[in-house]
Amino acid sequence: MHAKNLAKNLIVGTLFTSLIAIGYTSPGATQNIPVQNTPAQSTARQVDRRFNISFEPRGCQRTSSSRVTCEVLVTNFTDSHRQISFGADYQAYQTRLVDSEGNVYSANSLQLNQLQRGTQRVLIELAPGIPTRLSYNFRVPSRINELLVIDLGYQVIGRIDTTARITLPNIGAITSNNAQRKFVK
Repeated sequence: MHAKNLAKNLIVGTLFTSLIAIGYTSPGATQNIPVQNTPAQSTARQVDRRFNISFEPRGCQRTSSSRVTCEVLVTNFTDSHRQISFGADYQAYQTRLVDSEGNVYSANSLQLNQLQRGTQRVLIELAPGIPTRLSYNFRVPSRINELLVIDLGYQVIGRIDTTARITLPNIGAITSNNAQRKFVK
């Protein structure tokens, strides 16, 4: 009887230990974390290695007293075209802007070049190796001049659609239309 209980406890213990070993995997082994730059690299390009897509912030500009447009260059580094839905105010993958005071602003709309615009999201096909400019529009109070990050939401369309996020840090000062016009003349 004692041998039966010992064997039963040994089997249950081995099974439990095996389940724990199977259930636990080191966090770095399973999480696909986008590569992020160190603060010293400021607004350099960010890469989502899961999908081989790069994101490069191109600055933010005040277009009116309460409107700010932030541009991001997106490049697909795979060998084939890739469909991606970029979110503006779409709840599932919203794009947000954070100022230096910690206030968060949701994108009101998104424009792809001069052709496509959406208030919720925009589905585009990224060609391999060709940068595509995305312009996000936000309502930001005129007293705010410094931005910390753009937290970009998107969904990669494939056999299994995958929602993702990437944070572009150290955005910096908001420029104005007037300042840029002075340099153009």
